[in-house]
Amino acid sequence: MMRKIAEIIYKLRYFLALCVLALTVFFGLSIHGKLDNTITAWFAKDDPVYVTYSRFRDTFEGDRYLIVAVKSDNLFSMDVLNYIKRKTSELEDLPQVKKVHSLANSNKVIGTEQGVEINPLLENLKKDRLGSIRHYTMNDKLYRGYLISADGRLTSIIVAFDEMDTDEMDMVIAKVKKILNTGKPKGVAIYLTGDVMLNYEFNDITRQDETVLPVLGIALAIFVSFFLFRSILKVSIVLIGVVATLTWSIGFYCLLGYSFNAVTGMIVPLVTILSVANSLHIIEYFDEVSEKLDKREAFISTLEYIMTPCFVASITTSFGLASLITSPIGAIKHFGVSAGAGIMFSFIISVIIAPLMLIVFQGKKSAHHEHWRKFLAHLAEVNVRGYRYILIAAIVAIAFFGYGFTKIRIETNELKWFPKTSDLYKSSMIVDKELAGTGDLEIFIQGNEGVLKNPDIMKRMDLLSQEIKKMPHVKKVISLANYVKTVNKVLQGDRPDEYRVPDSRSLIAQELLLFSFSSDGREELESIATPDYSKGRITIKLRYTSSEDVEALSHLVDKKAKEIFSGTDVKVTLTGISYIFSTLNSYIIQSQIRSFTLAFILVIGIIYLVFYSLRYGTISILPNIFPIIVVLGFMGWVGITLNVGTVMNASVALGICVDDTIHFLTRFRKEFDKSTLSVPDAIRRSTVMVGRAIISTSIINISGFLLTVISEFKPTREFGWLISLTLFLALLGDLFILPSSMMKVQGILVRSREKTLAKEGYTRQ
Repeated sequence: MMRKIAEIIYKLRYFLALCVLALTVFFGLSIHGKLDNTITAWFAKDDPVYVTYSRFRDTFEGDRYLIVAVKSDNLFSMDVLNYIKRKTSELEDLPQVKKVHSLANSNKVIGTEQGVEINPLLENLKKDRLGSIRHYTMNDKLYRGYLISADGRLTSIIVAFDEMDTDEMDMVIAKVKKILNTGKPKGVAIYLTGDVMLNYEFNDITRQDETVLPVLGIALAIFVSFFLFRSILKVSIVLIGVVATLTWSIGFYCLLGYSFNAVTGMIVPLVTILSVANSLHIIEYFDEVSEKLDKREAFISTLEYIMTPCFVASITTSFGLASLITSPIGAIKHFGVSAGAGIMFSFIISVIIAPLMLIVFQGKKSAHHEHWRKFLAHLAEVNVRGYRYILIAAIVAIAFFGYGFTKIRIETNELKWFPKTSDLYKSSMIVDKELAGTGDLEIFIQGNEGVLKNPDIMKRMDLLSQEIKKMPHVKKVISLANYVKTVNKVLQGDRPDEYRVPDSRSLIAQELLLFSFSSDGREELESIATPDYSKGRITIKLRYTSSEDVEALSHLVDKKAKEIFSGTDVKVTLTGISYIFSTLNSYIIQSQIRSFTLAFILVIGIIYLVFYSLRYGTISILPNIFPIIVVLGFMGWVGITLNVGTVMNASVALGICVDDTIHFLTRFRKEFDKSTLSVPDAIRRSTVMVGRAIISTSIINISGFLLTVISEFKPTREFGWLISLTLFLALLGDLFILPSSMMKVQGILVRSREKTLAKEGYTRQ
């Protein structure tokens, strides 16, 4: 059957080449550079977690926050406070900004003979009032640790934005930086953080990974190809295959309507690296048969032999990647679909273009240097003589690292994905240490109109806030109760014991009305409660910690909230950026289990199906499970966490690792099944004939994935070097464990061959 397909490809070779060219142009014209590193990159829009967060975000307007931290030794000076006032106003004028909160538009509540006066904190700013402003700000329970640091040297300007696309975000951040740097007083330092800056930095990283990494990958493929073949033609074949595959893959991704993000940005380097293998195997085998055959027969014979192992290798790699479609994380799902398609595109392009160019341009044949043959022959001899020791070592390694697998932790805190030397990380740590922290949980409170004015409900809110303050990692808790307690204290003669929620509904309503008389006061209240007081929020500010800690805290908060509000008509729901990203922990576990289970079933199942042999399918399991278990166990032992990058390692690696196993088994069957060769002799011949291609493709893949260490995105870096480690171990598995497994069951292989030969009527000569 393969020969008939090869003959058809030869007959239509020029037409098929034109089709490849036309499709390359088509996919190329479909490419766009749209980026999206917002929350929608990780969560489906119908995900209940996302739906709740969207409802909360829509209620309180503006879910994208930029935190501007202003630091100065003379913070409460005329120059610096006027600077904060000007910048607050200028930032409010940006069209994408929904609201800005800073000392400039915060309110002070003071008692007067008439009762209570609520005015903007920095109103009528004069030099003789600086001391009182400092005193009020530093002693206000709401502002201290939120808008102002404990030492009075750092304050924050919190800017809330509408949704923005990538271009808008780039433009806005540039404008914000220009605004902040214009007229900045001497001695003032500015630090930017918040989820807007996170997305901005993610976009920058994605652009880098999509441009620098493929260029380096292509350069590596060119270098290794030239080193192996010393032929411009063969380097060109590899290069054309890579470029065409890359164009098809990215174009296909864009046609599916997906946007690029920090995870799917890895599609480009992955496809660049993996698309080399098919071309190398075709070139290697063509050089072997073209010494004896004419161009037409060399073309057909090459495809007749190579299509099966290359197709099976491609389909298993593709299935390993496509198994990621089971992930509930959108970015990982999109990565799996598109990268899996890219591997199959590589197969189609290589079987059409590579043999055609080889017969048309007739480059010089590759020299199988004697040192290669000697090395591979010695390698085969090690397996034949020492297979028992190799298998024992492999089993011991699997047992040891298998236990390490139980120690793996999960991490989905986005800040932990950035280098500690980056400006974003440094700025975030300053805010985390000196202000209210970098994380947040939100309790979304919903009820009937006016429910928040009910003393019982507000007291429950206050009680919940007090209980949450005692919990680990919590730095600040803010709710409507804080404002009511502040006004109530002043109304009652500024007595400390009156800093409480009053028992009267009418008094609560009066205190809220007083606070809302000024436009700034009204805006402050609307940021924590709706105008009809049917919905409110309790904001919980967290210090920098792991997603596992946030997940544990979320369970405590949710349990306590439901307990305190039980028996009421009020609905309390936990949400917030830190909460929804902590839920990725369970999604990552699901991804790991589902995708690897599916990948294992599909990949090993394909081997059983293609070789139509229980024995060969079973033999392939140990050398391919070995690198996966060792690397996962290594992660557990040394403390490398599962994240949105490393969670893909097992499934992707299994699909790639099995490629060389297929090429070795195919050659072994060619040498052994219908011959009188012994198992050791067939192993020797197979190792010598395919060993160089296996080692070469592995070196390219390992080196290519190692290039990702230059990425500033930690999951990409860890994905790359862990895949490289896995592929190195897979190479050892194919060169040592696979032949050793064959030696262990050589009696079974020989008896099976005897039965097959007898059935097919073969006789020994």
